[in-house]
Amino acid sequence: MRVEVNNVDKHFRKLHAVNDLSFTVEPGRVTGFLGPNGSGKSTTMRLMLGLDNGTGETLFDGLPLAKYKSVTGVVGAHLDAKFFHPKRSARGHLRMLGAEANISKARIDEVIQLVGLSDVARKRPGGFSLGMGQRLGLAGAILAQPKVLMLDEPANGLDPQSIHWLRDFLKHYASLGNTVLVSSHLLGEMQLLADDVVVIARGTLVAAESMQAFLSRANSKSVFVRSNDVVRLASVLSMNGFRVEIEGENAIKVIDATPERVGEIAFQSGVQLSELFAEAANLETVFMDLTASGMDYEIGTPIAGHDSAVIRSGESL
Repeated sequence: MRVEVNNVDKHFRKLHAVNDLSFTVEPGRVTGFLGPNGSGKSTTMRLMLGLDNGTGETLFDGLPLAKYKSVTGVVGAHLDAKFFHPKRSARGHLRMLGAEANISKARIDEVIQLVGLSDVARKRPGGFSLGMGQRLGLAGAILAQPKVLMLDEPANGLDPQSIHWLRDFLKHYASLGNTVLVSSHLLGEMQLLADDVVVIARGTLVAAESMQAFLSRANSKSVFVRSNDVVRLASVLSMNGFRVEIEGENAIKVIDATPERVGEIAFQSGVQLSELFAEAANLETVFMDLTASGMDYEIGTPIAGHDSAVIRSGESL
């Protein structure tokens, strides 16, 4: 099911939270929804679902959500890890959510087992950890096996094993032809998960494209080098006009370089290398470059003694 977001807009008094935003989420793919804190991601998702008042429209296979007889079969959403009655059991919460679509008890039990809540199904979620609340929220979102899945920060509070499971689950869910839109601040995880990205800052669209195309926006290419004579190599590279950063013991990163050129300089200088490769583009780096002006707060200067060392032309280690 194709989801089209067309010119959605939202003001909170003087704050323009979402600014004439348009993008498309395609079926069969996981789309990552990214932006700094306060960029309007959660508000946009609420507007898409009709939970907030605003202008513009969101179409699900060409129709507004209100036109569908059974909404839960169209879209499943998890926008808040604590969106449940604290005194109703986990199973009772899911039975309530499933009433609209006449979900069977067997399906409820199946979903409870799938998200790993079988041992606490009869317990009240008021005492659940954040991670357990996330699992219950996901269970509610997938209960009616919707064509569209919308999740806002679903990995918050999950341990590494659970994050890995969530990644595999969402990829599989999309592979069945479903549409998955998920926001997250875990950019390393998002790089592994998403096929496409939609990036906003201060409610305005920054990018909407494939992950590969987004990563190709990287402003610089870097080369990782390891050598027992890294001090001399760094000095020679700096004299050749390259910017060099320390990467750890006996290791450096050379900015805006190629492995071929770095290897050539090392050979001419008689420096033996033990490791040399071009570093892959990093989602965090590209994201920070494109959204730096869209932050709602200033990032302070590094604490003395904790900033990364940088070697520029004419400097030495």
